[in-house]
Amino acid sequence: MNAFFIVGVQRSGTTLLAKMLNQHPEIWMEPKSVGFRMITGFGNLYDLLPLNLQHDKDKFLAWLIENDSDGRLAEVIDYQNIEAYESVRDLISGSLEEKIAKAGKTVWGDKSPNLQHYLDDILLLLPEVKILHIVRDGRANAFSMSRRSYQHLSLSAQKWVDGNVFGMVNQQILGGKQYKLIRYEDLLTDPEKAGKAICEFLNIPFSEKLLQLSGQQLDRPESYVKNFFDQSRIDEWKKQMSIRQIKTVEEIQAPLLRKMGYKIVTPDSELRFRPVTLFRKIRYNQQDNIWQLFRRKRMGMKDFQMVELDIPFRVRVKTFFRILVRDIFSLAIFKKYFSRIFYKEKFYQPKKKHESD
Repeated sequence: MNAFFIVGVQRSGTTLLAKMLNQHPEIWMEPKSVGFRMITGFGNLYDLLPLNLQHDKDKFLAWLIENDSDGRLAEVIDYQNIEAYESVRDLISGSLEEKIAKAGKTVWGDKSPNLQHYLDDILLLLPEVKILHIVRDGRANAFSMSRRSYQHLSLSAQKWVDGNVFGMVNQQILGGKQYKLIRYEDLLTDPEKAGKAICEFLNIPFSEKLLQLSGQQLDRPESYVKNFFDQSRIDEWKKQMSIRQIKTVEEIQAPLLRKMGYKIVTPDSELRFRPVTLFRKIRYNQQDNIWQLFRRKRMGMKDFQMVELDIPFRVRVKTFFRILVRDIFSLAIFKKYFSRIFYKEKFYQPKKKHESD
């Protein structure tokens, strides 16, 4: 089937690209991201199947999907007819094909930022899926991450490097026919050219509707994505960042910025390449983690609008310990308590006959 994921470091333009492709008459874009739900939901088979080996595998798999977090898997996977599919791969691709056929589309798409870090997991489920990896100027991205997500500037800069190096390696491994890197700035300056290249990559005809960013949600002043290609965002970071901040970021990102065609502001005589070490990553991450624990009000996106969100204390506490355990303790402990989704019941309970009659 013809399917793709939009990936990239957060604050890189994944939402803009998704809204753009959603205008194409042949593309169905999932309204809510399901990429990570696929990985985590079906990954639960490894952890929960050993506890449920006495049950029918198809019924257990259907239960797993039906009870997955947020109900997102159940919205896209045909779990009520699992017996008709030979494998989980067939189940996923068959379900997506049925969904887009009902919608009168030919291509299925999903926006899942940072999915590039888990390419082997998603290819295990959808081996022929295509990946659109969007890249934004690292200085603009790092400043936006530090301001919007309240992250340490150096940590944000290093996350941009890590996330996009994954993209470069992924493209080298899969090749340009399955993995495509796109620059955010190219979308804004020449959306028609970028749109045609994307359509060619997806093997669908170009549509002028890609250039029409419209809709009630995009017409408001507070919209996260505007109803036009706002080129003023390209160099906005130059006005907002101090010379010292730019130098801090460029000392982390300079080699990759150059490789991706971005010009360096700091003179070479003053620039020294200093990537963030693992120790500094953990230190900065935990500093941010402590601040986030006591930050009740945060800016976030809801229905494509930037709004102030009220984060419940129990959610902040759970997030605090999740990040703490991920950085400090072993992978096995993190996986056991945080990586997989907890069900109210870990054991599948077949329905009694009178319940299903």
